[in-house]
Amino acid sequence: MQEHLMPVPFYEDTVVLVGQGTDPFVAMEPIVTNIGLDWKTQFRKSGGRFRSAMVEMTTTGSDGQQYRMTCLPLRKLPAWLYAISPNNVKPEFRAKIVRYQEECDDVLWDYWTKSSTSRSETPNAAHLIALSCHRVALLKELSGTSDNAIRTAIHEQLALVSHQLGLSVPDLTSIGIRTPAPADILIEFWSALALLDRKGVRYNHCTPSKAFLYLQLPHLAQLFKKHNISIKFTRELRQAMKESKQPRYVSNTTQHSAMEHISLKCWVFEWPLRREREVFDPLQKNPVRRKTA
Repeated sequence: MQEHLMPVPFYEDTVVLVGQGTDPFVAMEPIVTNIGLDWKTQFRKSGGRFRSAMVEMTTTGSDGQQYRMTCLPLRKLPAWLYAISPNNVKPEFRAKIVRYQEECDDVLWDYWTKSSTSRSETPNAAHLIALSCHRVALLKELSGTSDNAIRTAIHEQLALVSHQLGLSVPDLTSIGIRTPAPADILIEFWSALALLDRKGVRYNHCTPSKAFLYLQLPHLAQLFKKHNISIKFTRELRQAMKESKQPRYVSNTTQHSAMEHISLKCWVFEWPLRREREVFDPLQKNPVRRKTA
């Protein structure tokens, strides 16, 4: 039996209906993501009460591509939604969850019944206008988002809506500014430390006789500001620091500061002793490596 993917605008979101013969199903992952919940967690929680009703479908989108989705019969959607307590979610999503509980199943059922005789034909004007408005909203949201994972998720929704309208899908890299790759962020960060080294500025809170680097981020931020180094400790940079291989990240723990002589929360990296460490500027294409005295 052929199944069809049907994106349906719902306020600023897109909810996906899946048609299987005369029965409407709802793709659950987009709804869970839309209301600010974690899909894997919700899938696990739904395992008892709704697992028997959920089905895995390989659907065909209007772009001709196949999508594998976990779906719930539309008639079961209200029960699933009302099983979520708005008081147990983040405050910014409470109003949206109530809106989904009160309106979403009606909107989906209305779309299914009113368009059931013409689903293979051109969508009506009202639906085209709604899809067009939603496509613009997705483009604006994507343009203002830098987190790579969120950008990918928004772009997937944009692809669904664009194909529904018969429009091309803009390349993800052409919309907005993506988060720099971890390697790029780290090169800039370690280069900043190399600059402090050249200026003779001390920033390592570890005892000089130990082969570790203790970075106290508030102190380091002050040094960056003082020396006109435009680096902020963003979430992306912190994540890249945790993934650093050279020097290798060890932990983020309380250590004794050899500079302040008190215990401070520090980022710890393996750091060869000064007499063994090779000093180089990561921004140079062919850095000159040398032993320090």
